[in-house]
Amino acid sequence: MLELLLEVIPLAIAAAISPVVLMLALAILAGSRPVAESGAYAVGVVATTIALYGVGLVVIRAQQDGLEPGWLGSDVARIVIGVVLVIAGVVLIVVRPNAARSSAFQERLLGGRRRLRDLAGAGVAVMITNGSSFVILIAILHAVARSGRPLPEEAAALIVATAIVALPALAPFVAAVVGGAGLRALLARVGVFITTYGRQTMGALWILFGCIDIALAWNGR
Repeated sequence: MLELLLEVIPLAIAAAISPVVLMLALAILAGSRPVAESGAYAVGVVATTIALYGVGLVVIRAQQDGLEPGWLGSDVARIVIGVVLVIAGVVLIVVRPNAARSSAFQERLLGGRRRLRDLAGAGVAVMITNGSSFVILIAILHAVARSGRPLPEEAAALIVATAIVALPALAPFVAAVVGGAGLRALLARVGVFITTYGRQTMGALWILFGCIDIALAWNGR
């Protein structure tokens, strides 16, 4: 179980660095109803993350043969996922996001009356349209499938991954509930760092994880 967590947690942290989820959460935190609005957004993010990883767990169990990892946990799959991580990491570093498009996307999600239902929907939309969510989802599912652990341990690992991936939405909600200026200032500094260096950091981690997967699979380890 510990070995599985040591594989899953770094991958989940790499997904949590994504600036999209956090910056939208910080924009919501600055609104007139920070607790209710950031809470609704966090519900959307968490619910979608749970759904994605829940479906992933069903897929893992469906393709396993007892404790055998199945095709998703094979060395071939590990090499393919490693290559995908490397390519996606290079794209993140090289391709710069369209600032105008990102701003328009944020305005569209936060525009209008900002009803709680719409903010929850924004959380769902962000997780579904965020490419990093799916890249890391596949890598995490492969790590879980490859481990061949019993269902409770696989589920526990995915619960931990879900909590970490959803942190960019959960942390602003906690800051809204606690109401501390210090915590909000810390989140603002984290937001500046992630906006400036998040894509590069995430891309470098993906390349590192991908190279490790390729090397270990190639050597049959």
